[in-house]
Amino acid sequence: MNVLYDNQIFSMQNFGGISRYFCELIKHLDTGIDYDLPVAFSNNFYLKNPPITAYKTFFPHSKFVGQTTFIKFFNNRLQQKHFNSAFDLFHPTYYDPYFLNLIGDKPFVLTIHDLTHEKYGLKTKRDDWSIKGKKIVAERAAHIIAVSENTKKDIVELLHINPDNIKVIYHGCSLNPNQQAEMDLPGRFILFVGERSGYKNFERLAKAFALSMQSDPELTLICAGKPFSGAEQSLLQSLNIHNNTLCFTAGNAELTTLYSSALAFVFPSLYEGFGIPILEAFGCGCPLILSDASCFPEIAGDAAAYFDPLNVDAMAEAIKQVIDDASYRTHLIQLGTARANHFSWEKCAKETSQLYEQLILSNEKRALNHSF
Repeated sequence: MNVLYDNQIFSMQNFGGISRYFCELIKHLDTGIDYDLPVAFSNNFYLKNPPITAYKTFFPHSKFVGQTTFIKFFNNRLQQKHFNSAFDLFHPTYYDPYFLNLIGDKPFVLTIHDLTHEKYGLKTKRDDWSIKGKKIVAERAAHIIAVSENTKKDIVELLHINPDNIKVIYHGCSLNPNQQAEMDLPGRFILFVGERSGYKNFERLAKAFALSMQSDPELTLICAGKPFSGAEQSLLQSLNIHNNTLCFTAGNAELTTLYSSALAFVFPSLYEGFGIPILEAFGCGCPLILSDASCFPEIAGDAAAYFDPLNVDAMAEAIKQVIDDASYRTHLIQLGTARANHFSWEKCAKETSQLYEQLILSNEKRALNHSF
């Protein structure tokens, strides 16, 4: 059985959940499954360790207009050759429908990670392209993988796909809790991880943190992600919390250290397709304080403290409840450790491999029936 992937996400993304998902999936595929991932050039972080394909970096330490276009050009030429070779099933890594006339009678399976663009409207031409492409390929896919039941519900409601054509396969966690970095950290801090704009709800978290500081002036908020923007710095100053907020650009080792050292991890997002940081926190023994929206209760179960993400006071109260009660934090850590056992990349890859096999056998039977 040979599965063909494509270069889409590895041409577009240096870091990100989707490219990490495909790298982990490919690394953990069942034995007996051969795969091709045609990538000539990429600056993607997750391809490197360990490498899962032969490729070259493309001016990795500089950014210039047209860089992604050049990468796509060379990768697409290599991809075209693989469409002309033998494969049994195709699994695109993003939503461009370019391949529909290139795969012949071979089935393809599509992973949909979330419907953020559909739920929160158009912002850029890329958002518009993603929405249109996703709809087209979802309607033509032999089967769809959704990363949570909540995402499956969104696919049915927003893309009008038959639920029988959707299989939920959960993600796993990539962090190794034993690989940590030396970091100079404050004694008491809560942690936020990832993007901070729009539906990520960071502004309300900042306001909730300001309330928390009134009774705990030594508390610090650490953000793992891009440096604070000018607008974010102004927000922090207006709330008088700028001296108690830090931002780190964190790799895996630094991120593991942050989770392992934090009083709690706070995830205030209004919407996520899955929420991999939940599993990362579980794996590092970090108590969770979560929005009660989207897929969070589905993934975390009873192993988190929840709050209404639109209510700043409720968020502040949840933070206070967890960080002030050591026994409660210990209880959440124990529940999180048990909950983490439900998720792994090995399980994700095994269930995906089984789906591949079912779709290939079904396609072979259909082809055999047509031959008579």
